[in-house]
Amino acid sequence: MSATKKGDLIYIPSDVRLVRKDREGATVDYTVLKKPTSLLVVGVGDNTYEVLYNKKNWFVEKRKTYGVSYD
Repeated sequence: MSATKKGDLIYIPSDVRLVRKDREGATVDYTVLKKPTSLLVVGVGDNTYEVLYNKKNWFVEKRKTYGVSYD
């Protein structure tokens, strides 16, 4: 599978934490997914993806996500 990029969907299992950060990178809010979901990637960092969830941008660790196959 190719590298995940902006505009791709990723699968995130339940019980994974999403965090929101301020401009300095400090965590200001978090939520834990109650059910698995696929989210849109709006940004790619070294160890995180920025995803759109409930009309807000959140960060999730790459190692806790899976790519979505388009087959």
